[in-house]
Amino acid sequence: MKVILTLAWRNLWRNKRRTLITIASVFFAVIMAINGQSFQKGSYELMISNMVKMSTGYIQIQDALYEDEPSMDNALLYTDSLKEYIAGFGNQINFTVPRLQAFALAATSNSTRGVMVTGVDPGNEEKLNAFSKLLVQGQMISNTDSSVMLASGLADILKLKPGDTVVMIGQGFQGTMAAGKFRVKGIMKLRLPEMNNNTIYMSLKAAQGFYAADNRLTALLIMPRDPDKTNELAGALAKGLDKEWFRVVTWEYLLKDLLRLMEFDVAGNLVIIYILYVVIAFGIFGTVLTMMIERSKEFGMLISLGMKRGKLAVVCLLESVFISFIGAIAGAVASFPIVWYYHFHPIRLTGQMAEMIEQYGFEPIIPFSLDPSNFTTQAWIVFLIAFVIGLYPVFKVRKMSIIDASKR
Repeated sequence: MKVILTLAWRNLWRNKRRTLITIASVFFAVIMAINGQSFQKGSYELMISNMVKMSTGYIQIQDALYEDEPSMDNALLYTDSLKEYIAGFGNQINFTVPRLQAFALAATSNSTRGVMVTGVDPGNEEKLNAFSKLLVQGQMISNTDSSVMLASGLADILKLKPGDTVVMIGQGFQGTMAAGKFRVKGIMKLRLPEMNNNTIYMSLKAAQGFYAADNRLTALLIMPRDPDKTNELAGALAKGLDKEWFRVVTWEYLLKDLLRLMEFDVAGNLVIIYILYVVIAFGIFGTVLTMMIERSKEFGMLISLGMKRGKLAVVCLLESVFISFIGAIAGAVASFPIVWYYHFHPIRLTGQMAEMIEQYGFEPIIPFSLDPSNFTTQAWIVFLIAFVIGLYPVFKVRKMSIIDASKR
């Protein structure tokens, strides 16, 4: 076997130009495939990260009935026993974000507006999405504050500013009347236009008092230490909770509509990648076909001199394997600095695209993904394409006619 490996390796460099051309075709194909995949995956990872931090969290614990009927009556009872149970996963959970959300009617002397009231823990919200950076006027609320903060769009609609008063009326827990007069302490500019036009923030304690829902939450957001283990953590949390009272859901379920849109986009990009693979395959096949024509006479002579067809076929196969392997590894190695650079120095969008993204409060950038699967998957696919094409010389050697080969 050592002799066959040596012979295959030496044969590669008998015609350096042909070998280098074939390696180069695999090399550049791997670079294009890896960078294309990293670009696409990086944009998705950024989008998901923004949505998770802004709204859903990676995991949510809710009351079992809340999805079917999202009302205050189906709010989660956040008991000491539940807190202790979640604390048992402290080595896997980074922090939790309790929220209480419900509708209400906000009114001033001149106008009214339906709003989403969100009771929050300002300290934990700060960890989740840099809450204080959204403040544009006034001051932040505290955990014990009875004041409120309005989204800037809603403040414009109701013509309110810090120091003014807003009246809110809604339905509290078990049909109680929720009504109160609140001072506006701050104005925030939220990232999503729809939220910016109808959101009011209160401290969690004040919201629970307003809706007569002591110790209740509509959702408990959980941020794992390792986001890649979100599903594993969600499964472990669900095992110890009574399914008749609690449900544990992940961001994949909560953002399923967004993921469906991504799947359509991925399908479109896959078509482009498949076209690239076809071009790669024809390029490599053309090189291999030329090599077979040039070496037909040589192969005929070797078989005439007593070399077994099987060994000659193995030599040809090993040559293709060496070329494919060198090209794939070199392409993956050369791609890493490019992907690494654009991961830490993302592509910055400009023009109308940047303006549209900034309207949602997101930075107009596209980072590349450093996911190791981008390198291994694309390198393996191109390697396998080259390997399969490398079987062509094996087939030709097995079926070769010595007389026809000697005439070439």
